This record gives sequence, C-alpha cells and structure tokens, in this order.
Amino acid sequence: MNRSSALPFSWSFLRPLPGGLALAALLSACAPLPPAPGAAPGVPTVRGLGRITSIEGPNAFVDCGNHGAAQPAQPGQTLLAGDRFFTGPATRMKIDFWNGGAIELDENTDPSLLQDLQCLVVSLFRSGRIFVDKSDACVESLGTRSQQFSKVVYAVMPGAAPYLQITVVQGQARTLQPVVALVPQGWRIDLDGRGVRGSGGAYPVPEEAVRQSMAWTLYHRNLSRSAPAPEFPMFRFPRPPFMVPQPQPDPQTQPQPQTQPQPQTQPQPQIQIQTKPQQRQSQPQYPASGSGPGPR
Repeated sequence: MNRSSALPFSWSFLRPLPGGLALAALLSACAPLPPAPGAAPGVPTVRGLGRITSIEGPNAFVDCGNHGAAQPAQPGQTLLAGDRFFTGPATRMKIDFWNGGAIELDENTDPSLLQDLQCLVVSLFRSGRIFVDKSDACVESLGTRSQQFSKVVYAVMPGAAPYLQITVVQGQARTLQPVVALVPQGWRIDLDGRGVRGSGGAYPVPEEAVRQSMAWTLYHRNLSRSAPAPEFPMFRFPRPPFMVPQPQPDPQTQPQPQTQPQPQTQPQPQIQIQTKPQQRQSQPQYPASGSGPGPR
C-alpha cells in the first residue's frame, strides 16, 4: 500500500521557513531533479536525502524503497526518499542530511525518510527513539505530527497505550496534530493520536532529565569528550620568603649594657697524697750444691 495515500494530513499549510525551506505535502517517492549537464534527456537525476556516517553494532539495515528486502547497512551508504532504515538490538546508527543536520537512531528503531521537493519528513513508526538535529524538520509517529527547530529527542513509550514523548534539547518544537502546542527548550510533551496526555500541555523537566534523554546519542558523547579540561596552575619552583631588612641600631646612640662584676674565685688548696715506696722482698740465698744446710 502506498503510504502517502494512507496519510491524509498535508504539510502544505505551513509557511516558508528561514533558509528557503518549506514544508509541503508528504510524498513517499523521490522527487526527480533536472538532468545534470551532459546527461541523456529523459533520465532523471536522483538526489540522496542523507548518508550513513556511523554504525554501532551488528544490526543496522536499509530497505531501499521500503519493498521488504532489507540489506545490511554500510557506512557511507546514500539514502533516498522512501527508503526505510532501522536498527535492531544493541545497534545505533547516524545519518547526516544532504542539506545540513543529522538524525540518530537508538536500538530497535525503524523510521523512514519522506520528501517533497524541499520538505524532509521523518516517519517514526511504532517503536524506538530518535534524536533529530535539524532546524527545519517534521516528525510523525502514532498519529501525531510535529515540527521542530533545532535539537529534539522523540521516544515511543511502550505499554498498553503507547504514546510519543517529545523532549526539546535546544531550540523549540511545535506539535501540529492532534493538537497545536509550543514546546520550548528544556520542556517535554506527551501525546498520542487522541491528544495530549497528563496535564494537557507541555511541562518543564530538570536539566538532568534532558541529559538522560539524549545520553545514548553520539552527539552527547562527543560533546562530553570535547568539554574543556579543568585549568591547572602553572608549576613554579618554590622561592624563599621575602625577608624585609630590619634597621640596625647605632652603637654610639644606644646605651651600653652594664656588666655585672664577676665574683673572684678563691684558689682551691691542692691536696697531695704521699704514697710509701713498695719494699722489694729479697729472695733467700742458697749456697751451692753440697754446701747448704743439712745433716753433717
């Protein structure tokens, strides 16, 4: 079934936007351009909508023309209007648009790119999460349609009654169907095909919630890595403390301190200890052999 016939909604009522872009009717086929110089007449020149610039994971696919014949996506591959590109588990993909901006797909996401002559529409079907970094783009999902100006995260919230959650990271967004509402930067809105959920309008969210909504994106990870490092003080060798010279007193003007007389010490008598000379004990003299005392 032709998807354009299933969507009665038209973007043609929107006014032209700055930069020469206008949001027009939604088509599911690529609009032919005038033939290039030197090309054979009657052969249309097809211009791609974007190019795959990043693939993280093994489950990234492209279904050219949305004919049900998906093939593994390749870095550098060109996407045309009507192509369906999607990711499976543990896989993310980024596409840069030919006229500026980009779209990032989280895991288990299956959008399509649709274009009229100058209109780019991202069709997010029934699951997944995308981050669109583009000043003028439109997103449709679950019977809702919105227009954005800058950086916005779109997430299909699963459940018994799934709904689309729009978080504006930078700039602003505007819902067009089923209700018209303006969502400024740092705000969020939840809606489905019947209307706005919850309190009935957009609501502000903390900065941490905004960061968490896009923490999975390559944009946020690159932004975190490119943050300036903290500045450290320049290393310097320690220097001795500066000594302030003290004035020296003039000895002629300063009174001389009075010295106390030192008490005279009496000579101590020297005590001499006399020692008696040791007497050498004489050894007894014995006559020569045979002349000593003894019996006669």
